[in-house]
Amino acid sequence: MRRFILISVAAVAAAAANPVVMTFINEFGFDDSGQGWVELHAEPVDGEARNMTGWLLMTTTSACTFAYTMPYNGVLVVDSLSLASGAYGHGTFRLNPAGDSIWVVPDWNHMEYSDEVEFPLLPADWGRAPMPPPGGSAAVCNSSDGWYQTINWYVDSTPTREMENDDYSTVTGIVTWAPERNFHDVSVTLSGPMGSSVSGVATSGQSYQDVGLGAGRYAATAHGWPGNVILSYPESVDVGYSRVVSGINFDFDPQGVEEGQQPRAGGSRPAATVVRGLPADAVAFDAMGRRVLSAKPGVYFVREEPQASSHKPQAVRKVIIQR
Repeated sequence: MRRFILISVAAVAAAAANPVVMTFINEFGFDDSGQGWVELHAEPVDGEARNMTGWLLMTTTSACTFAYTMPYNGVLVVDSLSLASGAYGHGTFRLNPAGDSIWVVPDWNHMEYSDEVEFPLLPADWGRAPMPPPGGSAAVCNSSDGWYQTINWYVDSTPTREMENDDYSTVTGIVTWAPERNFHDVSVTLSGPMGSSVSGVATSGQSYQDVGLGAGRYAATAHGWPGNVILSYPESVDVGYSRVVSGINFDFDPQGVEEGQQPRAGGSRPAATVVRGLPADAVAFDAMGRRVLSAKPGVYFVREEPQASSHKPQAVRKVIIQR
């Protein structure tokens, strides 16, 4: 798994060559006996082993000091039993099953490896993790598509100690827009209590992939840049464990559903459908994604109810209701 955190604005000049640096705490959970454990993953950008002698791993009720050299791209699982053997350090390690914080504190020469996570703390994000279920774990997904970056903790129902993290879910779809919008790119964000994810596309008709999501319900939003043109998906996106949810599409210039069309200034492609009322089988949402039961004159996003035999989501259409 790629392991990154965002660089500071001051380092923009170096971003093209090395846009990201690493995180360290990779996964944690409780075994069948309730014993807590944490997995550390080192992927130094310089390709060298990392001497961790003197570094601290702490929780709210324990602390241990390392006497260990982490191999390049190495993984170390810390729990009370392995720590007692003295193979990689000394001290204690305990995780409170009701909630805790974990810190890695290196020396002043390696502060880029400082890392922390607290659980349960929602919405999940970098340093904010959900509660691991019995026999499961909380794992981090940290990835970049070259445009945007996702750092998110999610529940993993199948822990991957000493292996690459998996079991996260992904939401995919197609983003389209008219050429005259001149977007440099469009970012698509999924956000909810169980985490968030963002990815980008640079070409109309291209697919996006928002990765690293845990099971839960998410709101989906597309932002066109420049201009910060916002398009909200009108329904919540329900995601299960280790699933790929496809067909969450965004069209910044949808065609109309019926009656007249309002043209865009300087162009012939319709910006929205102008109607006197909504079709009986249509469902309307406002710009915030809230369902509208009684649509008054105004601007709405409309989704017609799909056919019973079809599992494909219907296109979202912008509608202007006039008196």
